[in-house]
Amino acid sequence: MKSESEEFCKAGFDTYLRKIIPTSNLLWKEVGQKAEPPDFYLSVNTTKYAVEVTILIEKVDVGAKNHLPVSIIRDLLENFVNDEVEAIARDSGYLRGAYLVVFSKPITNFANTKYMIQDKLLSFISETQAESKVPPRVIYKDGRQECLIEKLHNQQDKVVMGGPVISKWAGEALTAAKQLLDDRLDEKKHRLRNISDSKILLLHDKYPFASRETYKTYILEVPPVHSFHTVFVVGRNKEGEILYSQEPTWVQSS
Repeated sequence: MKSESEEFCKAGFDTYLRKIIPTSNLLWKEVGQKAEPPDFYLSVNTTKYAVEVTILIEKVDVGAKNHLPVSIIRDLLENFVNDEVEAIARDSGYLRGAYLVVFSKPITNFANTKYMIQDKLLSFISETQAESKVPPRVIYKDGRQECLIEKLHNQQDKVVMGGPVISKWAGEALTAAKQLLDDRLDEKKHRLRNISDSKILLLHDKYPFASRETYKTYILEVPPVHSFHTVFVVGRNKEGEILYSQEPTWVQSS
């Protein structure tokens, strides 16, 4: 069974090709997990291609064995606030009102600071249970990484989370986008090194700081691109775009 991203990118590329080369015969073959790579084989008329899917997504170092996607970090912190901090305060009987916990950035080595942050959050909630509203207080700070808590009102008993916010300057975002392309293409070049068929790489774009125009600008500056017959990117909808292809008839004219 293929992942959501794999199926999403396959559908996007299939839709694109059927539009750009409508008279061609397209035949997909799914590759079982034990037989991967690639993820799929695609036959276009009589030519067979190995198709691999990867995700363009920013990852952050939080002291785990591997860097984690921002979305996963946000989920982990939200679970920490809801399932641990709120649950302990409620079970202990001192959750009186609504509190907002804000992380300015992902916390590096969160596993090592988690219980210290938890204790300070719970202390704030306990100390302010009789108050109707309390301004934000920084309970953890390490450089640009901060955790703040404030009491919003006493009409509802809950603890909610805001952040973390990931932001970049324009130049930093462009540099990161180019590096992201280079890393993913190089990784897939290595993964597909023993496959002799022409290779197609489908990119599921989940990186929020770059556009398709950014990728098109940098794609030819990424050395591993020449190992692929075609590189295709698809974002939130299935209307993707060719970034690079050795087949001119596949490239949609502007």
